[in-house]
Amino acid sequence: MCHAPSLPSRSAEGDDEPVRDTQLYAIYVSAAHHGTGVGQALLDSVLGTAPATLWVAKENPRAIAFYGRNGFHFDGREKVDPAAPAITDARMVR
Repeated sequence: MCHAPSLPSRSAEGDDEPVRDTQLYAIYVSAAHHGTGVGQALLDSVLGTAPATLWVAKENPRAIAFYGRNGFHFDGREKVDPAAPAITDARMVR
């Protein structure tokens, strides 16, 4: 299963303006397809090299490394979703 929607950027609670015009909402590739290039193909087809923002779980080193290889970096913004209080999301931008 693969999924990679791109949406107009939404500001985080407390932000006045989004930091980019586009936000990558999610890329999901099932574990059976990790390392096959499917995630890269999804990212390339949805964003290319355009500036964007995304939120990633700080406890997800695989995703953080993937986005880092694609030019994203942390900008210092973090949030916790009340529906999943054990997960801290951090914003990455490029």
